[in-house]
Amino acid sequence: MYRKIQRVQKLLKNAALHTEKFSAQSGISCGSKCHLCCLKKDISASPLEFFPLAYQLLKEGRADEFYDRLDQIQGNDLCILFSALGNTPGGCTAYAYRGLICRLFGFSTNRDKLSQNRMITCKTIKESPPYIQLTSKQLTKAPVMSEYYMQLAAIDFSLANQQLQINHAIKRALELVMTYYMYRGRGKRA
Repeated sequence: MYRKIQRVQKLLKNAALHTEKFSAQSGISCGSKCHLCCLKKDISASPLEFFPLAYQLLKEGRADEFYDRLDQIQGNDLCILFSALGNTPGGCTAYAYRGLICRLFGFSTNRDKLSQNRMITCKTIKESPPYIQLTSKQLTKAPVMSEYYMQLAAIDFSLANQQLQINHAIKRALELVMTYYMYRGRGKRA
């Protein structure tokens, strides 16, 4: 389990570095304190993306309390990690442990049916001058979302392909990590 968590964390870090590099090269960025994408209630993610978050919460002794908060969420509420208050980047209270979708959306591409790279981004970014001036050569340097999800699937195919509403994905990650360490022992690494 610990190796799986480490592999996911490394993938998340690589995705963040790739998007930061692309942002710097292209000039594309989110607006100051913009978090419109976090206000969508239908964001889906895989439980595997949140293994590092679940492990960190467990290490801090906050996993049970966090799980109880998730248990109180009804339907498709906003992501439990989102808070419009404070100075957290994009409003995320666990920014270092945010999911893969949170790292890639806005700054990544996928191929369309004509095999052309198309940005997966929001209306705000699409209307910005750097996006409008984006060249096809610059697009080739953008992260490709499907490639990162294939890397995630290489870590654990089944969990990577479970797409759940983001709060349900976080909850499932907590269930799996907490159960593993409850039976394995908190201090042991596997």
